[in-house]
Amino acid sequence: MPGRLNIAFVALTVAIGGFLLGFDASVISGVAPFIREYFGLTGTRGDLELGWAVSSLGWGAMAGNAVAGALSDRFGRRRVLLGTALLFIVSPLLSSTATDFVSFVVARLVGGVAVGAAILIAPVYIAEISPAHRRGRLVSLNQLMIVIGISASFFSNYVLLGVGDHNWRWMLGVQVVPATLYFLFLLLVPESPRWLLLKGRDEEALQVLSKVSGDAEARENLRLIRASL
Repeated sequence: MPGRLNIAFVALTVAIGGFLLGFDASVISGVAPFIREYFGLTGTRGDLELGWAVSSLGWGAMAGNAVAGALSDRFGRRRVLLGTALLFIVSPLLSSTATDFVSFVVARLVGGVAVGAAILIAPVYIAEISPAHRRGRLVSLNQLMIVIGISASFFSNYVLLGVGDHNWRWMLGVQVVPATLYFLFLLLVPESPRWLLLKGRDEEALQVLSKVSGDAEARENLRLIRASL
């Protein structure tokens, strides 16, 4: 990325993960009545299966949260975020085209892994690349985007109610659009300077910091990061 780095653009790009997190977690509320009918989830067993379908995202999130930290330490924050974006694309594609209950639950579990990784790594990345005097405001973007994502899912479900018998597929599938944009925008952001420094890639870390805050401040920030490590 030549020239100065627009840190607000970088933070907002990464915070799209928060939007997808909120959207994915809430969209199931509008989908539940329709998948109950489509998959024939009746009686006591059907109630339990519907509960599993709704909660499967949370179980996947636990798994994603458990492994995301270690993966980001090994492979980098940016790569894990890109992987998360891919999972956010794959999950709605699979769930919106599922023809059996097991496939649907597996697709939601995949989305849950993305949710668990996004809720952990997105704010870490934003904090690590932001200048100290703007860090609080920029990290809070992620929480704001989560709330916006929750709200957007309810509006989206309402708008898509009238698209036909398979409206629930559209409710789930529409997430592919912001998820794809998330992946494409992530290709434009650099790696976390703190992670680069952890891996002994000091020159690359300095280049990223210089694009964020200029050469003089970058060298001081590099010294502070090194001291904290």
